[in-house]
Parts: sequence; structure tokens; C-alpha cells
Amino acid sequence: MKNVPTATNNGGPAGHTTQPLGSAGQAARLQSVPAAPSDSEPAVGASAVRRTFTFTSAVTGEKVTATCLPGCTVDHEADSNTPEHPHDIYCNIPGTAGELPLYGPLCDTGSPEDFRFLSWQIESRPFSARPTERLPFVAIEAIDDHYIEYLDPDTLEMVITRLQKQVDSLREAHAQLVNVRTAYLNPLEAAA
Repeated sequence: MKNVPTATNNGGPAGHTTQPLGSAGQAARLQSVPAAPSDSEPAVGASAVRRTFTFTSAVTGEKVTATCLPGCTVDHEADSNTPEHPHDIYCNIPGTAGELPLYGPLCDTGSPEDFRFLSWQIESRPFSARPTERLPFVAIEAIDDHYIEYLDPDTLEMVITRLQKQVDSLREAHAQLVNVRTAYLNPLEAAA
């Protein structure tokens, strides 16, 4: 089995590793991965303060101390007050929430409705069975509850590049649409 790096309860390096959840070694004390590469380099706009909280694992019954993602806005009090499955613990830094007024088949009414559009957030699931989810990642909400998730820095850069190319294509579509509508609405001018 591949060893997965973990952190001690205070966020520092550990001298051991933990097996993924659901494995034979699950009874071992659960530990999270550090949420940031360095305590001295917080995420942009995030506080350098790293909160810790303790919860009772619903799997093992043990008390587990977790170190929060720098800048996390989740109130972990509920996690501390009731037994939690470690995989349900998450940290979140909200990003920009965009809205797009749309109407048509996506709407429940005959008038425009606001849909969340290309919103993003930074997340971490410190006790996930997937090591990639333990490190901070970006989730982009393409449109209302439809996400592109688990984007590491390289994958996010690829998505940004593709979006830029698609925006250029949409600008071409806009110019073509203007021309086609003009021709459609003025058929005599188009024939001349």
C-alpha cells in the first residue's frame, strides 16, 4: 500500500502515515494532511492563522484534532459537537460568486432568473480517502449546481486557458449572430 503523508494534530510534519479510510488500518488514529504548503505562506487573501478543532470520529470513536485551511470560513462548531464521519469534514474559502440572468427552458417562470455562473471556491477535505482532495483545490460552479471540481493549480491553469479560447470563439459567434440577424431582419438589403 502506498503511504500517504499526514500531519500531526498541530499541523506539523508527522513521523508516520495513515491508511486511507475504509482500509484494514482504519482503527489507527486519523490525521489530516497539512492544508497549505507552508504556514508562512497563506493563500492569497487568507489569514495566516490556522484554526484547530476537535471532533469525535463516528468510525473509531476517537477524538481527532484537525487543522483548518488558512482562510476557511466554515464554522466547525457543529463538527465538534456531534460525532462526524471524517470524510464529511471539509474546509472552504469562498471565491467570487457570479450570476447570470437567464430565461427560457432553464427557468421555472416566464421571466429571467439569476443563475450562479462561473463561481469558484477553494476547498479541502482533510480526511478524504483520495489524497488529492486532502490538499487545497478549486471547485468551479459552471452553472447552478454543476461543478468542475478537484482542480489542482496545473489543472486550473488548463481550464483557464480553455475558457479563454472559448471566450474568443463566443466573440466570433456574437459577431456572426449580429450579421445573421441583420440579414434575417432585412432580407432586401442582404439581396442587394
